[in-house]
Amino acid sequence: MLKQIFSKILPTNVFFATLLSLVFIGFLGFFTACGDAVPPEELADVPVPPVIIADISETPELPILLIEDPPPAETIVIPLFNDYFVSLDLNEETRQMHGMQSVTYTNRTSFPLTELVFRVPLNAWRAFEPVQPFPDEFFNRIFRQGKTYANMNIVLVSHGNDVLDFQLSGTVLTITLPIPLEPNETIQILIQFDAIIPNMAHRTGSNSHTIWGGAFLPFEAVFDGTEWHTEPFYAMGNPFLLNTVNYVVEINTPINYIVAGPGTKTQVSLEEESRMITTFNAPMIRDFAFAISPHFQRATTTTPAGQEIILYHFTADIDTERILGVASESVTFFEETIGPLPYQQLNIVETDMFRNAENFSAVIFMDSNHLRTSQTLTSLRNEIGHQWFSVVVGTNPIEEAWLSGGLVMFLHEGLLGEPQALRTAMEREQNYLISRQGVVENDYLRRISNSIAVYESWLDYFRIQHRKSQLMFYSLYHEMGEENFRHLLREYYNRFAFSRADSTEFIALAEEIHGRTLQRFFYFWLNTTQLPNLAENSR
Repeated sequence: MLKQIFSKILPTNVFFATLLSLVFIGFLGFFTACGDAVPPEELADVPVPPVIIADISETPELPILLIEDPPPAETIVIPLFNDYFVSLDLNEETRQMHGMQSVTYTNRTSFPLTELVFRVPLNAWRAFEPVQPFPDEFFNRIFRQGKTYANMNIVLVSHGNDVLDFQLSGTVLTITLPIPLEPNETIQILIQFDAIIPNMAHRTGSNSHTIWGGAFLPFEAVFDGTEWHTEPFYAMGNPFLLNTVNYVVEINTPINYIVAGPGTKTQVSLEEESRMITTFNAPMIRDFAFAISPHFQRATTTTPAGQEIILYHFTADIDTERILGVASESVTFFEETIGPLPYQQLNIVETDMFRNAENFSAVIFMDSNHLRTSQTLTSLRNEIGHQWFSVVVGTNPIEEAWLSGGLVMFLHEGLLGEPQALRTAMEREQNYLISRQGVVENDYLRRISNSIAVYESWLDYFRIQHRKSQLMFYSLYHEMGEENFRHLLREYYNRFAFSRADSTEFIALAEEIHGRTLQRFFYFWLNTTQLPNLAENSR
């Protein structure tokens, strides 16, 4: 078990290089063999066309997973991603969790680091935090039994036998290193913590059936070469910048509990204690989301390309066949349009959510009530699309939420469908926004280039960062032509898989493929408060 190795320094270089090689070979063989959700008010008058599975004759390009020319033997091998080994013990009666998290961190900058910074998102739910992590309009949907608070207490931070100094301020954990970490050097840090899973309907929460943790574990802050990103847990959108890392997580629960999570899963029973340890090996993901329940039932399906989809649910009367059918059609559409998803399984998990659904790496949490409605189809398609353009290809969801939100919303309409049907859907979307422009009272908020920090209403945020930007991507599709736009999607996915792209890189790639400047086009759409005509050429 992992707890038995936390007290030792692991032989990281050889072990992890070997592990990553095996994982990559496995993924390559797999490839060869084979959100954000819309609020109910936003769905009422926008029917969604059926998913159209594209007939693409050429083989989609694969994400770049391997270095083409391996370095000479004497060259220092820098791990592609940092490694997280996590052990969680659940007290099911109090819903407390004791955790130990070992992080093997490599300095990929060009200068020494004297400290490491981590994010502790659960602490955004403490009393008196300056930034409220939820919009007021969803208060009653989040706290269905009255407001509760949450907290993660960092008990100890250590390196080998050395206890390290740290400072925990809100959601920011700053660890002072014993000696500067030089470029390309690696250090192993152990973080011990205690936490309580609150009774609420959010990324982390619980109800009488299930305990779930999304945005729960501490994770490394993104360092952009000049500063650590420690933005608050904003109420809108997905307020976290995330690196791609490798996770191995073991969760100790009563033996009758079922645990859902990403990656491959193994289980070991501790019969003398009537408990069980479930271990997940989940390489190349951005976050680790899990759910635990003694009431889970499993339903599965497999796409034609071999992607396994698992539905974990505790409600007996939901239409599992329909939900899995929609999921399979959507995964197939995105794989054929963009490229294969580099995860063996996609997990859909019934929880309580303040919105229809929430997206994590290879895991989608869906609200229990929403699973029973006809709108399930739309939300599920949208969240599945975010596996490609939020999880595999990362963005800055705080400053450029549109880069994944609007793109995925446009794609789930059925990119390669009948042109007139797509045009009709986009005109209906534009008419909807025109009819509700007065709802966004501050004209400034209508700019797509806004940060999510400026929004106080989820509907204002969603109408601009998802729905208006969806029209921008439709106009770009019209400007570039279908063939070039499809090429853009595949190349964007391949080029930025497991890293992060920003708007400058996306626009440059679009211009490269289009063969002409798009600066005026994007400036007009992103930086003005107007709602342009569809497919308007702002050249």
